[in-house]
Amino acid sequence: MRRMKGVLLCLMVFALWIQPVAAAVPAWTEVDGIYYNDKGQVIEGAVSKGIDVSKHQGTIDWAKVKQTDINFAIIRCGYGDDLNYQDDEYFATNVKGCEKNHIPYGIYIYSYATNTKMAKSEANHVLRLINTTGAKPTMPIYLDMEEDDSQGKLSAKALGDIAETFCNLIMSKGYTVGVYANLNWWNNKLTDSRFNNWSKWVAQYNSKCGYEGEYDMWQYSSTGKVDGVSGNTDMNILLTKGCSVSGHKDVLISSTGKATTKASATLTYKCNLCGRKRTRVVYRAKYYSLSKKTYPYTGKDNKPSVTIKDSKGNVISTSNYSLSYKNNIKPGQATVVITFKNLYAGTVEKHFTIKPSKGQILKLVNSGKRKIKLTWKKCPSIGGYEINVAKNKAMTSGLKTLTVKSSKKIKNSEKACSLAEVLCPNQRV
Repeated sequence: MRRMKGVLLCLMVFALWIQPVAAAVPAWTEVDGIYYNDKGQVIEGAVSKGIDVSKHQGTIDWAKVKQTDINFAIIRCGYGDDLNYQDDEYFATNVKGCEKNHIPYGIYIYSYATNTKMAKSEANHVLRLINTTGAKPTMPIYLDMEEDDSQGKLSAKALGDIAETFCNLIMSKGYTVGVYANLNWWNNKLTDSRFNNWSKWVAQYNSKCGYEGEYDMWQYSSTGKVDGVSGNTDMNILLTKGCSVSGHKDVLISSTGKATTKASATLTYKCNLCGRKRTRVVYRAKYYSLSKKTYPYTGKDNKPSVTIKDSKGNVISTSNYSLSYKNNIKPGQATVVITFKNLYAGTVEKHFTIKPSKGQILKLVNSGKRKIKLTWKKCPSIGGYEINVAKNKAMTSGLKTLTVKSSKKIKNSEKACSLAEVLCPNQRV
């Protein structure tokens, strides 16, 4: 009996010892709807696992991929400008394989753009291949921004301009959009507030993603193994933080109104499938700068551009306001009217100056008896002149201003002087 108790005790201890091993979860797998990393830790917000592929994976057996735990794919269509030789030669085959096996997919293009013209060409590159292959992506089309040698030298605003040009063109055709980059770029390069308008795909090969901003896809490895794919492939986790899967859509459920020049606004969204809620603060418009504050009179419209930043110093997209101009032809104070729209409301006026052109003095004769005789070249389209006379070059000592009608000659009854200038302030078109 004692011996039996000892045996039972040993069996009980052994069972307790092996229980954690039996309960361990294989790395990067899903159990009962919950995804785990390589340390057996829960990946908060994870909803599915997928791969991204290009010609480097060669021919893929998508039927085999379908039988694995892979739920989606992001397919490279090419790189750079809209040139045939920069197409990914496996794009059409990969699209066909996903569609035949009912695997949701998105598209990405590797970007070399250093200006908005190139960004437009890259967007056209994607759209051309979608049209020629008949692709029907149900996930976002991503701009892959990670080219250190060229894009790495650009400012945050320039990178934002490139992404905005690409994304706006893609969205105008009815597709959802996003931007891919590594963690370093998201933290240090892609900091323009406009990047918050699109899906964020973050690459960090780690057990956890360290990006503190909002994102909806995480590339956690480049050495994944998937049945049906030869060699290594990139592995990704889709999260509820952006709901990129077809059918998921953030719906605005409440707001404090629109942002103005005096107050910020808070918007609350809810995904119509997963139920995740998120809030977004639209900070008030605060800082304004005109591309040019002074113009010489030319007889033409003067239209300086405007850069507006919010109270956090982020550039506000031009899609959130329109510009109009008043009194912007004749000399004097001109006005640019900023009318906010979309996420913002209100109107702001900023001013700039149009200076009169100077008439060309042909002859100045001090004729004595406190008089001068002044002859100048007639200004075009003129209604009158101002004559400034003074004793010094700075036109400050003994300065006198006379207003005269259109004429080439004038006699000045002020103190005798030998310096003068002719202004054409009453210019008209």
